[in-house]
Amino acid sequence: MRKHFFFLILTGAVFAVSGCGDQKIVFNGEIHRGEITYQYQIAGDTNTEVVEVLVDYGGWEGACVKEISHPEVAYASNVSGKQGQYRLEIKVPRKLGFPSADTYTLQAWAPSGALPGETSSRNEKISNYASARPGENVYVRPFLLVYHTFEETGGE
Repeated sequence: MRKHFFFLILTGAVFAVSGCGDQKIVFNGEIHRGEITYQYQIAGDTNTEVVEVLVDYGGWEGACVKEISHPEVAYASNVSGKQGQYRLEIKVPRKLGFPSADTYTLQAWAPSGALPGETSSRNEKISNYASARPGENVYVRPFLLVYHTFEETGGE
């Protein structure tokens, strides 16, 4: 009886020690580049309207994504011929039992922030939220990094 009790204690201790290491969560997704154009009427027109036109140009290779409380950064690449895909692995403490999912905040941005042919920098960060447990592989909804332009439409 004493041998069995000692074996149970030893097994529990080994399980507890092995459960104290780090585990990882893997976030997978895409980063797209886009443009929002605001069209408006000018000077003296009583019917001023704002219209937003959104254009998605597809994947943005080289854009960055990270979880705000972790140091790891992933760069969107050209995976399987599809631009803008990323895979971010973060280390999280191992939790015993069946832990509930935690919410993580992921941010994406473009390092230069400029589209080809542009000289201005636009480093706006966009956030997405995802729930995950240690050991999970999670797909995150796509990021859409946009830049803004204005266009005057008629009126005098």
